[in-house]
Amino acid sequence: MSEKENDTIREPESTTGSFLDKAKEAVTNVSEKIVEIKDDVIGDEQKAIMDEFKETSIGKVKQVLEEINNSLGLITKSGYEFKGINVSLGLPPSVSTAFHYKKDIPEAEKTALLDECKEKRFVSMILKCLFKAGDFYHSIKMGEYTLDGVSITLGLTPGVSVGFKRKGA
Repeated sequence: MSEKENDTIREPESTTGSFLDKAKEAVTNVSEKIVEIKDDVIGDEQKAIMDEFKETSIGKVKQVLEEINNSLGLITKSGYEFKGINVSLGLPPSVSTAFHYKKDIPEAEKTALLDECKEKRFVSMILKCLFKAGDFYHSIKMGEYTLDGVSITLGLTPGVSVGFKRKGA
């Protein structure tokens, strides 16, 4: 094989290497962004939720259910509709809640709602997570998709899931 043919054969390898390097860099950037977003969305509330659920009793679950049930008006004022709740009676117990996004509310209203529910620890945590999920949605570019729902799990392994749907669907 001539030297010129050798160079031709090697170019695709170098191009492939370049694509592979770019793909690795993109995955690294996405991974870093996900960690940053996770910390932003549930970071502050995660420790508080975990502390509340260290006690592995059904009493804690009942307290959460009562607090949510007595605060449905506050949740509606937050721009979200309460869709449902699931309770896991395992060890440790956990409570998963689902909300449908309806609208944004001004910062002043968010602050007023959080002040109003100061004494309701679980509702306060839920509202903070909902507001942060909305902020997350506005901070990313989703093209043809809009915020649809938010699921929040309260327990020793708390979490927030954000769902999107195609605009106009």
